[in-house]
Amino acid sequence: MIKSILVGMDEATESSKSALNVAIEIAKISNAKIKGLYIENILRLLEWQPVELMGAAIGVSSGIPSSRPTIEQVEVEKEFIKEANKLKDIFDTECSKAKVNGTFCTKRGRVDELIVEESRKVDIVVIGKRGKTYPENSQEPGPTTESLLRHTTKPVVVVPEGAKLSNKILIGYDSSQTAQRALSMGALFGTLQPSEIRVVSVGDDIDSANRPLNEAEEFLASYDLKANYIVDFGQNKPWKAIIDQAKDFQTGLIVLGAFGTNKLLESIFGSTTKEVLIKSTCPVLLCR
Repeated sequence: MIKSILVGMDEATESSKSALNVAIEIAKISNAKIKGLYIENILRLLEWQPVELMGAAIGVSSGIPSSRPTIEQVEVEKEFIKEANKLKDIFDTECSKAKVNGTFCTKRGRVDELIVEESRKVDIVVIGKRGKTYPENSQEPGPTTESLLRHTTKPVVVVPEGAKLSNKILIGYDSSQTAQRALSMGALFGTLQPSEIRVVSVGDDIDSANRPLNEAEEFLASYDLKANYIVDFGQNKPWKAIIDQAKDFQTGLIVLGAFGTNKLLESIFGSTTKEVLIKSTCPVLLCR
């Protein structure tokens, strides 16, 4: 059951907009409550520490640091208020249009720490692949996304710019514990609306690739789902099998375990997981 969703938001980047849209779609099909989160990044304020405070910190000055904010810090505070108000307006408007139950909140601190902390209070997290400060020409997931995936135990949906959710679900399965949880989450999403499921197993040979699919087929047999099963073996780049199948299937959601036991999913931000996140044009749901 999905009853609560956390969506991370920043100053109206394309990733943030797409993440909000996907979170709202999940809320609509699951009748869940959505929580929008904007984090005032404390590091933006710390860039403008008073000179005497910096000197005292490294032992150059013995003077008592002033508690008054710098001009630059005052400007950052104004930016925080402007950004929060803008994002709240966007969040409230989109939730109202979609007729979903949503609340917006603002927290101050380190972005990576707070989003992990807030993830403990919900069933699933939705986040854009890249944040406001990440280079636009980079295709890799941003550091906040990486930190969240390393430290939360909750399922995380990573959303590329412009991506939309659909009822075509691709599940990567390799029998590992995280893949088993991914299979369960994929089945759950498949029952929220009429869906098509494609389960993909990648192995060194046909026998090793087939074994996980036998498990997956037996598990999904208890669900009333339209599913098919694909074997891919002998791939030097297992992530390519996932991406190729996603393109062929016109996938609207890729579901993977964040850790794996074979070439399908080696480790969090190991080659397969990272490359799928880089290459995917649809949301990717990762399970720990």
